[in-house]
Amino acid sequence: MTADASLDRRAARSRDLLLNALPGLMAERGFERLTTQNIIDRAGVGRATFYAHFENKEELLAASVGRLRAWLEAMRPPTPGQPFAFMPPLFDHLDSHRAIYRTTFERESEVTVERLIRAMLRELVRDELAAQRGGRRDDAAIDLATQFVVSTFWSVTVWWLGGGIDRTPAQVNAIFLRLAQPGLEPALATPA
Repeated sequence: MTADASLDRRAARSRDLLLNALPGLMAERGFERLTTQNIIDRAGVGRATFYAHFENKEELLAASVGRLRAWLEAMRPPTPGQPFAFMPPLFDHLDSHRAIYRTTFERESEVTVERLIRAMLRELVRDELAAQRGGRRDDAAIDLATQFVVSTFWSVTVWWLGGGIDRTPAQVNAIFLRLAQPGLEPALATPA
């Protein structure tokens, strides 16, 4: 093994330690009240190591959301025609990380997490709708439909996680689809 390979593995391990420290801290403190020092302490790395990988905690959160997006895309079943196939794994993820999302969704001051999750969802939904429409991404109807789906998802998720509603992720996904699908056709029919 070369010294470069050893350094690469060590750098990847440090990055993973930082990314893995984030969820527990977010469940305890939320994101906005979290400090870089909290993350460094939980990960057991030095300040220089943190800054070798991330400029700030927002960049760490963005990397975490990027990791979630990659996982959702990998979990998407190969069944064509299933609308929003990334949603069932996303609802499972939300359910298994309920403490984090309750802490971050219920506080009005927790805007960073919402902004990044909504951005990730807009990209995933826009990609799917554009693929359905022959790859056109500059279509105003796709933008409207994307906004509609993401807003519907967000409303359903906040209702589910914040209201103590006892529903399984599969049931919540079914509710989401029942709400979102009827509005898609009119939204996509909107002229550009």
